[in-house]
Amino acid sequence: MLYELLLVVHLLSFVGWAGLTTGAYMVVREAARGDLPHSYRRLAHVQAGFAGLLFLSGLSMAVVVYGFPKSPLWIHYALGVALIAGIIEAIHVRAARRYDADRYHKFLRALIPMWVAIVAVMLWLMVWKPF
Repeated sequence: MLYELLLVVHLLSFVGWAGLTTGAYMVVREAARGDLPHSYRRLAHVQAGFAGLLFLSGLSMAVVVYGFPKSPLWIHYALGVALIAGIIEAIHVRAARRYDADRYHKFLRALIPMWVAIVAVMLWLMVWKPF
């Protein structure tokens, strides 16, 4: 029962992490020049919170199912990718707080390929469990 609850939290956290600001960014990128809306800046913080919850729920599932030190190698790889994702999220939140809309959009165009690669690698690790 605990595993199933953690899985629900994990999947909802993924939607919150990947979905919230993706949709909001599609709207904000069409906005006029100048400052990013404060609501979008707050949403970037919410997205980072979902990323943290995604990490914690995934780690908790690994502990519940395998016991952490004994977990399969793919989980350790996923933790490494999650660390990189966490660093990128911290950079993203900092950019959302500090940059104006034009600079933020240019910056995000550089981050988007990294996010796509992270999601692709994580899905590969989670679905096929190659190691």
